[in-house]
Parts: sequence; C-alpha cells; structure tokens
Amino acid sequence: MSKANVPGAFEASTTITCKSCFFEWTMTAAEAKKQTLCRNCLKPLSPASTTGLVRAGDLLPAMLPPELFDPIINPNDIGYTHPVFVQCFLPTRHSAKNQLRWQVDCGRVSLVIRAGELAKPKELNKFEKQQVPAGPKARLVCAYVNDAIHRGHHTIDLGESLRAAMEKFGIPTGGKNGLALATEVKNFAAAEITLAGWDAEGLPTQTDAFVAEKKSVRFWIEKDPQQRTLWQPEMTVSQAYYEAVRQDDRKAPFYWPALVALQHDTRAIDIHQFLVYRLRNGLKHPVTIHQKALHAVFGRDVAQLDHFWPRFLKSLAEAHKWYGTARVEVKDDCIVLKDSPPLIPYRKMPRIA
Repeated sequence: MSKANVPGAFEASTTITCKSCFFEWTMTAAEAKKQTLCRNCLKPLSPASTTGLVRAGDLLPAMLPPELFDPIINPNDIGYTHPVFVQCFLPTRHSAKNQLRWQVDCGRVSLVIRAGELAKPKELNKFEKQQVPAGPKARLVCAYVNDAIHRGHHTIDLGESLRAAMEKFGIPTGGKNGLALATEVKNFAAAEITLAGWDAEGLPTQTDAFVAEKKSVRFWIEKDPQQRTLWQPEMTVSQAYYEAVRQDDRKAPFYWPALVALQHDTRAIDIHQFLVYRLRNGLKHPVTIHQKALHAVFGRDVAQLDHFWPRFLKSLAEAHKWYGTARVEVKDDCIVLKDSPPLIPYRKMPRIA
C-alpha cells in the first residue's frame, strides 16, 4: 500500500503526557503548541510533556481495520482484589434478609459477612448498628479498599483520595450519591468477613477478620460555605483483613471503568468481574454453567429460578458490552464459556510492591 493511497495517514501528531498525573492524549502538532494545561488534572504542562513524535498506534488504524487491534487498557484503570470477591458477591441490594448476615458460595469457596457497629462521633457511649454492605456503591468501596491493600496500604484515605478516585470516574460525591457512598463506607468498615475454602479432600482453610481496626475508624460528612461535600475519614484495616486480602499474593484484576459504567445494574457488575477473572488465563475446554449454579452465585435476591433467568440474561448482555471479546454461548438452561482473549492480559497486570 503506497502513501498516496492513504490520505492524511501520515499527518504529524503529538502525544502529550502530563508529568503530574501521567495522563496521555494525542492531538495535532499545531493544537499541542497551544495546550498549556493537562486535560485530566488541569495542572500546567511542562515543556517536556510533548514528545513531538508520531505514534505507530496513531498511524496504523488509518491503514488497517481497527478490529485487528486489541482495545487499549490504561493500567491506571485496573484494580486488584482477592479472588473470592470476584466469585462470591455482596448482596445486590439491602433487604431484611441480609441486614445482619450474608453468605454466598461458589464451588469450594464461601464468603460470609456479618454486620458490625461503629461508635458515633461526638455522642458519648453511643453506637450505630451498621448493615451488611450491599448494592453498587458497596462494590465500589470494597474494590477501592482491597485495591489499596494490594498496593501495600494499611491506612486508607477515605477523604480527598476517595473523592478524587470517584470524581476521576465521574461519580458525584455530593447529595444522595455522597450519602450512599458514606453509608457503604461505614457498612464495609464495620463488617466482619469470613473467607473460606475447601481443598479436594474437603479440608477447609478459614480466615475471620474485621475489616477495620475499631479505634481508627472515623466517618462523617460536613459541608463548607460553598456547599461542597467534604469527606473527612480514614481507615486503618486490621492486620487480619490485610493479610487475608493479600494471602499468598493472590490477586484478581478488575476494570474500574466497567464497575462505574454498570452501576445501574449491580448484577452486571458481578458478571463482568466473574468473566474477567474466569477467562483471564484462557480455557482449554468449554465450561458449562447451569442455571441453578448461576442462580446460587448471581441470583440470591431472586427467589424463583424462572424469574432469575431473564434478569440474568439481561445483565449478561450489559456486562458483555464492557468485554465484547468474551465468548459466551447462551442456551436454554445454561451458559457455555469458551476460550476468549482476556480483557486484562498478563502483560497489562504490572507487579505491585
């Protein structure tokens, strides 16, 4: 293919990298000369931010069909959690049945969560009973805390750092949304969690841990004169929970943009995380998962199997929008997972100290 046959394919473009937040974007050289602030963090750009080079990735799509290329996943959009949390999930929503205790099983692993209590700020000898964390906001909080643990943090800033993380993905931290986040932060911090697994001979391994060390938990929301919601907490996770999440350096990746985009469908969040984990290393043979097994993992909030199935298929379709290369065959009473390109390949999972 000659250059003449590809109009505009070799027009110079410039990649700009912010030295403060490492955000990257590409524009024409003329536009780059006028760019003075980072598009992401709005901080001034240094003269060395522009490379002045033409990236191969900017040229090739003009010459070759885009479907030949893997989607680019920014490493900053990848988080890590314990594998149990992407196979056994929090309640889809709060209900009378899951207020105090929640158990979900998947094969040889089980997750049990018990609600706890937190001392009330500025109210002497008063305690507030929490619930088992549930819903989409609880999943965001759990993902945020577990990812911080995998990055080596015992004390986790749930103030401005959490605000920045939520706002980075377009999640408002004020009003009802902020209150919902604060509620699930408290629910998660007060919870006691049991992670259990059984080997091939039926011998169990069990870890019981409170998420947070009680004396280090502080939560409240105040507003300044400009009515901006301010997060003022931090949480020091218990040593037992820290070690449980990092057990044997096991970690399961998740994709932040998908978690955020699927907040309208909690079950879709769970399905997406399950597929990312289950298909991460490829499958030698197709894996069939029947309705009853899927119901046990993804449908604890729906009593009747025949009511669950259409809801599951709808959520599966939503999840698949964020993992379009996942090969999932739907049959009358089961799904079949087939070998698929991993959404987060090994090369996109940097080692974390």
